[in-house]
Amino acid sequence: MAANIPQAEEDCTCPVCCDLFTDPVVLLCGHSFCKNCLQEWWRQSRLRTCPVCKETFAMPQPPRNIALNNLSESLRQARTATGRPVQLCPLHSEELKLFCEDDKQPVCLVCRDAKTHKKHNCVPINEAAEEYRAQLQINLLNLKRLRGSYEMVKQNCDKMAAHIQLQAQQTEKKIRAEFQKFYKFLREDEAGRIDACRKEAKDKSEAMSLTTLNLAAEISELTQKIQKTEEEMRTGDLSFILNLKTTMKRSLCKLPEPKSPTGALMDEAKHIGNMQFSVLKKMSDIIQYTPVILDPNVGSRETVVSENLTSAANSDKALPFPDNPERLGASEILGYKGFNSGKHSWDVEVGGYWAVGVAAKTDNKVYRRIWAIYMCVCTDILRELTPEDYVKEVAQDSFPQKVRVQIDYDQGVLSFLDLVRNKSVHTIKHTFTETVFPYFNGNAKLVPAKVSVSVKQPKTS
Repeated sequence: MAANIPQAEEDCTCPVCCDLFTDPVVLLCGHSFCKNCLQEWWRQSRLRTCPVCKETFAMPQPPRNIALNNLSESLRQARTATGRPVQLCPLHSEELKLFCEDDKQPVCLVCRDAKTHKKHNCVPINEAAEEYRAQLQINLLNLKRLRGSYEMVKQNCDKMAAHIQLQAQQTEKKIRAEFQKFYKFLREDEAGRIDACRKEAKDKSEAMSLTTLNLAAEISELTQKIQKTEEEMRTGDLSFILNLKTTMKRSLCKLPEPKSPTGALMDEAKHIGNMQFSVLKKMSDIIQYTPVILDPNVGSRETVVSENLTSAANSDKALPFPDNPERLGASEILGYKGFNSGKHSWDVEVGGYWAVGVAAKTDNKVYRRIWAIYMCVCTDILRELTPEDYVKEVAQDSFPQKVRVQIDYDQGVLSFLDLVRNKSVHTIKHTFTETVFPYFNGNAKLVPAKVSVSVKQPKTS
């Protein structure tokens, strides 16, 4: 509360009732209070201590503070006469009418002529107040402008927070969809392999059943011959000799020696040998890979990116994307990863008005260091686009529909090849010193590369 009243009134304010002193008394510790306030405090606390510092007061009655009483009465009378609190100088008890611009404090007329402020620049308080109010008005406008900026950024952050949740849901959905494709392929391949295994087991079981059936018939025939021959051998000599010719003929067998059938068992190696590799090799037919993918977080709000992040198309209206600092404008979009060394290439199908090449970041918002070729909207001419030039003609009559972009970062060579006509379109030479990203503008579709699975043979010593 003391901070809201003038210094003179603060010095004449009772710490208990927070009003101007009435019949003030002073304790030995130096603190002053209204006489009634102090007595009421002692009555309620039942201790004769200072309400401020808690020091015990041993005298029967505290002495009156006559100077403080007179000053309090003067302040009370001035307040009653003017209808407002009169601010008095704490040193000279004169009204504060001037402002010392050197010390930045209000002073009275006596202070102005005193040694402390004699050489200082003192102006009327109303003039100083008007000047500082004008300065504060400017500061206030800046504060309001800054608050507006914070509110706008907060609104955008709220949009980004909501978009993060949407991205998480969409990304999770896409991940599940991609893995469902894998699951479907694996389930179908598993079913095919199990069917082949069962078919082989059935065929070989039937073949083995037929073999054992034939063997059983031949064993039965041989058993009968053995029994007949043994019976003839047990007859008398005359009977045995009379039937000798038939017995000898029966004892002879024209059957070949039996052999266990070869290739009768299941071909386990065919079914489970290098199964993971063979499945992976078959999966390469359904897997698509592009050396470059698009980064939807940097695409302009008019750019629609496909689910697999391999194509971009212009939209007629701005999409509800948050205005994050990385986002570009003018239908632009970049590849997800940049290059700062080595050789890289990617194929792009283009149409309409387009631009392909590489770009470097210049700040958090705009990418304007671009090395590319582009179809000029106004003249239907294929031109070069670099930080130094954007009007150099590349072609006027034949425009590529499928472009291969090749960059040799270390050699500083960026080349463009027409894949349909199999000829060079243009070459840009530049010494790259910063990370560059694949750059696209307009309609563009990245062409997937051919995927293959091979075995690397170990080196022979």
